[in-house]
Amino acid sequence: MLRRILIVLLFSLSSIFPFTFGEEYPISPYVDPSMLDVPWPAHSFYKIPWRAYLETKSGYDFLQGIGVNYNLPEKDELAIRLLAEAGFKTFRIEIGWSEVNWEETGFNNEERLLRILSLCRKYGIRPTILLNAHHGVPCPTKFFQTKLLSDAPRGSRSVRLARVDDIVPKRSGLSNLTDYWAGEVIITDVDKSTGECQLSKPLPKDLKAGDDVLIATLKYLPLHPVGTAEFEETAKGWVKYSLMVCELVSKAGIDSFDIEIWNELTFGSNFLERGINNYYDPPIVEFKTDFLHPGGHAWELARRTISAIKEKYPKARCIWGFSNTTFFHCPIEELPPMTDGQSYHPYGTGTRRFPEQEQYRDKPELNIDGFSPTFIMRMPEGWAHTFLQTESLIRLINPTSRLRHPPQTERFYHYITEHGVVPPECDVHDEESAWLLKAKTVLRSFCFWLNKGIDVMHYFCAYDQNPLGMGLLPPRLFALPSDAKFEKVATLPLKALRNLLSVFQGSVPLKETDKIDVEVVALGKQGLIFEEDEKHPPLRYCDVFAFLPFQIDQQRYAIAAYVMTYDVTKPIKEQVYRLLIKGFQKPINQIRLYDPLTNKFIPLKIIQKGKSVEVEIPVLDYPRLLILS
Repeated sequence: MLRRILIVLLFSLSSIFPFTFGEEYPISPYVDPSMLDVPWPAHSFYKIPWRAYLETKSGYDFLQGIGVNYNLPEKDELAIRLLAEAGFKTFRIEIGWSEVNWEETGFNNEERLLRILSLCRKYGIRPTILLNAHHGVPCPTKFFQTKLLSDAPRGSRSVRLARVDDIVPKRSGLSNLTDYWAGEVIITDVDKSTGECQLSKPLPKDLKAGDDVLIATLKYLPLHPVGTAEFEETAKGWVKYSLMVCELVSKAGIDSFDIEIWNELTFGSNFLERGINNYYDPPIVEFKTDFLHPGGHAWELARRTISAIKEKYPKARCIWGFSNTTFFHCPIEELPPMTDGQSYHPYGTGTRRFPEQEQYRDKPELNIDGFSPTFIMRMPEGWAHTFLQTESLIRLINPTSRLRHPPQTERFYHYITEHGVVPPECDVHDEESAWLLKAKTVLRSFCFWLNKGIDVMHYFCAYDQNPLGMGLLPPRLFALPSDAKFEKVATLPLKALRNLLSVFQGSVPLKETDKIDVEVVALGKQGLIFEEDEKHPPLRYCDVFAFLPFQIDQQRYAIAAYVMTYDVTKPIKEQVYRLLIKGFQKPINQIRLYDPLTNKFIPLKIIQKGKSVEVEIPVLDYPRLLILS
């Protein structure tokens, strides 16, 4: 009888309130510092490290951190205007050492570079300039083509060339034999009477008489050990190039900008990592110090670069870019003095299958759960916010770790300079689904990373002519009129981003923000991230509920809330959460729930207002914004 009475009561209440559920799942505590308790090099499927802390981030700082990799070949005015209207405040722009002309008097593409930088100034964009020396063309380089006079089988230590007058021994070399690589095999000596050239290492493939051979002459040698004359020469050339880049930015009227020193070490780094030894076999020098630690050749190159830039351009931030795929190679305290920050490329947004792709699967002792669940992961945030791998970025960007800094640096910044999604890597192959995936990735990754400790995030990338590619701008950009209106031509992710950022209009700098806290109860049956076994519980939607508060000004707040599903290609039904939110310095009188993807306000249940707020809100697998004032 009692059960029947309760059922009738619940039915009657459901006609009054929008959400009524028989099942409740308190997430207690929502903020759990023990979530960080995963010793190196272990990993975990249950520990959720981003739930170890909760901070109210500045809405003003959030807006300044919205960035994108600018990669347009042309039509810059339209592209930059559309990106600025979407809300982007910073562009990552690569100006490689190869852009410097042989005479070192300017840049090969200086007019266009200056135009892009001037447009950044016009639209209020802060540039992050990437300095790089990709081994395809690592520095000022001269090329010429000649023919092979006789066969040279793989393994040969010499070749005969038709044209040798322009060859500079130990600086000229055969290019693009196995990779896009200038001077891949160095010519060490030349007999001009016969065209016979001695090589620094065996030929990696067969060459035939009559074949065309591309010869590159490098103005600067690949890196040698610190203290050698060769290192000094190359380092001086690199620092000169770095200052030329800063001068170009300053010429565009910009005095506050970022300089990121180097891109990924996963490719294009033969000129740097093992330096000259990549060009010789056997190696010709001994590097006694790890290249990314104090005294190493890359570390010393960065130290000199930062010192020179800070002297002439004190408002520039110098960012250590060598660790953006390794994260932990050099401890932050050991970075060169005055380094302002470091950058990361987390990615990991494509399909990953567990347990097949579990980290250290052959070492089960490193799985602290003693359980390897079965699930598919396609997460807009990537993997680096979890402990699915031990190299979680949360180890570096949690509030305690963010206090770390190099010598002579007061405020250390954390950048994500590349992060995005390739729809086919998530098994998404139609245009409509691809744009939806990219829109959810934009919303989730910006809200999450810029709330949890990243200062600036550059989405990769601005443009791709293929809708299934990584770009955000309309693929038909180059066919659009220069005065095309944003509302008519913008893609779904650009519109969703503009909608999201519209909530933050009027944000002001804040010396400190309110310490918002929350109690979370999930209502109704919970979906599962992965299932349990006889000894281990499931991971449920409510376990990965994201509550990300931002403060706009002294009395306005925007809180991003969503279920951080692990496979974003599988839509979920609305999930309802009851939130008791505390910590406001002033009473809250107005509460709304906004969906930036649909540009609509969503009904919610308000239980309590004031300095504490209690609401029941429906959420999905991308951020909706709880707007309070």
